[in-house]
Amino acid sequence: MIVPRIMAVDHTTATESAVRTVHAGEPLDVPEGPLARWFRDRVRAYGDLPATRHRDEDGAFVETTFSEFYAEAAAVAGGFLETMEPGDRLGVRAETRYEWSLVDLASILAGLVLVPVYPSFSASQARYVLEDAAVRTLVTERDPPLEVAGAVEWVVDVEDLPHVEDVDPDDLPGFDVSDDDLATIIYTSGTTGFPKGCELTHRNFLAQLAAVASFIESKPGDTATCFLPLSHVYQRISNYADWNQGVSTVFMAVPSLLEDLGETQPNGFVTVPRVYRRMYDGVRKQVAEAEGARGRIARWALDVAREYGRAVDGGGTPSARLRARHRLADRLVYGQLRERLGLSDVSFAITGAASIDPELLHFLWGIGVPVLEGYGATETTAGGTLNRPGEMRAGTVGKPVPGIEVALADDGEVLLRGPQVMRGYWNRPEATAEAIDDEGWYHTGDVGEFDGEYLRIVDRKKRLQVLDTGKNVYPGPIETALRRSPYVAEAMVVGEGRKYVTALVQPNFDLLVSFAEEHGLPYDADELERDHDGTVVAVPTDLLDHEEVRDLVQAEVDAANEDLAEYERVKRIAVIERALSVDEEELTPTLKKRRGTISEHFDDRIEALYV
Repeated sequence: MIVPRIMAVDHTTATESAVRTVHAGEPLDVPEGPLARWFRDRVRAYGDLPATRHRDEDGAFVETTFSEFYAEAAAVAGGFLETMEPGDRLGVRAETRYEWSLVDLASILAGLVLVPVYPSFSASQARYVLEDAAVRTLVTERDPPLEVAGAVEWVVDVEDLPHVEDVDPDDLPGFDVSDDDLATIIYTSGTTGFPKGCELTHRNFLAQLAAVASFIESKPGDTATCFLPLSHVYQRISNYADWNQGVSTVFMAVPSLLEDLGETQPNGFVTVPRVYRRMYDGVRKQVAEAEGARGRIARWALDVAREYGRAVDGGGTPSARLRARHRLADRLVYGQLRERLGLSDVSFAITGAASIDPELLHFLWGIGVPVLEGYGATETTAGGTLNRPGEMRAGTVGKPVPGIEVALADDGEVLLRGPQVMRGYWNRPEATAEAIDDEGWYHTGDVGEFDGEYLRIVDRKKRLQVLDTGKNVYPGPIETALRRSPYVAEAMVVGEGRKYVTALVQPNFDLLVSFAEEHGLPYDADELERDHDGTVVAVPTDLLDHEEVRDLVQAEVDAANEDLAEYERVKRIAVIERALSVDEEELTPTLKKRRGTISEHFDDRIEALYV
């Protein structure tokens, strides 16, 4: 593995001469705004089609048409304007649900600036965001702590939103704002310190909507998923992109995701690698347990899927023999599998927010799920790069989307420029100057490399670890190699200033429990802890103490080491007995690792690896 050398670069004085390689997306014609006009045009085009679907109190999916959604949002906008002025900040602290998007559209129509607050933020973090953005009204789905409520003038229950009847949407102030006015301030969850507020304008969103529409074509009346956090730009821009083409957003709950997918069979599926990994692990487990002819056919089909996925990687053409085997496997296995996963009607699927294992992509492509991996940031309205249908290349995040230029600075840092790039950080001029240089390049903090026209992300620049031997090690690729094992759910590599690389390993607890039961290994089942969806998130230490379990995990690490350079190989591991969590502040709301916190919580385990 080749690791780019890191050199110090002054971001505020970076010039074109300091940029090593530049690739640009297609030219982009950004439509005129503001967003209120954009959505009104959608209503005129798709008024009687469903804009959203969500479960009612009886658990049945109900539809809201574009016209109904628009009218209800206008009534709520009128309610907000009784106590607020255009340009005021409106906070929303709630899980992903229909009312979240209703508040979002109402904010657009009222000319307000929406400020999402992650429900998982601590009271101090939430108060910081509310005070920093000078939020006047907070919409919340549960009574906030006094520390949070005291930061705003009004607190509104998400299930009891203010309404003003007979509001003419066209008369609302949202139509009078400029394209360059703020639409939202999104605070990055951050792996260290307090979050920074990204200022995204109406034009930022309109540019990204135009970019998405240029290469992902959906049909009016199609459906697409919505279950990721709306506090993050990824799901929010996905919803906008759905509505842009007359697609209905289906609100789903994570605990019942497979049930919701199976019932609705959406056409668009936007998620993160962790969800695809759970699907893949579940399929592999069922295939491994299948007996007789059924088991043999399933295992054969799984092998064919991976082989086919590798063959089409990079736009390749499978052999005639492989195509014939694949057609047979599709009739016997893949069709039923897609239907069971709720993906039988998917025409496009996107993965982002973290890297995805190429083997997992090959499997998904092989069973007929066209997953496209992309790359972006809150600071770029989720714009950056994306693999294209029929031109997917595993291990990369694709080519620049329309309107975006992608560059590599001399130190390998990925730079992005285009109309999707934020205006700046709220109240943080120094941070803005550090992030966006004089020529408009946003410095992502990620190290990357080009594979032809395709971008490959190596790791975060600040994660570079230098062993005491002087060798540079990026933990990201090593952790990805470890996670390729079905028995490894998460890993954190340690090595800064040390003689060798070690890792904390969070195993796939469900598979470990199955392994223990299959091999008759005793453990205290009463100490198992499960998540809301039944996933095991903690196991008793006596299960991990079995030599067979330790050998199993070590064998998986040894297999991962074979693909790494000698100095990158994980020499020792500590297997932890519980899942890293947002509640313990070990993960951000977008599930990125907070390495400092994890190191503190498992300090004794880490130090023992170097004794």
